[in-house]
Amino acid sequence: MTDTTTEQPPELRTRSVAGIAICITVALVGIFLIPTLSEPVDGINVRFWTMAALELLAMAGVVYFVLNLHEEPE
Repeated sequence: MTDTTTEQPPELRTRSVAGIAICITVALVGIFLIPTLSEPVDGINVRFWTMAALELLAMAGVVYFVLNLHEEPE
């Protein structure tokens, strides 16, 4: 016997795809800006740590959007 019921794949959320693209773009821009912004200010690399925090936020954004990439079927 064959099963005649077909299950639809979950729907892709375009907002999540756009969010992933934006986060990846921000991360790539940040990677290339780090060498230009790593001049010490008063002995502390404030700009470097700001860019490192931006990279961390971009990574968290990618994780969030990947986990919410598909809509849950009801």
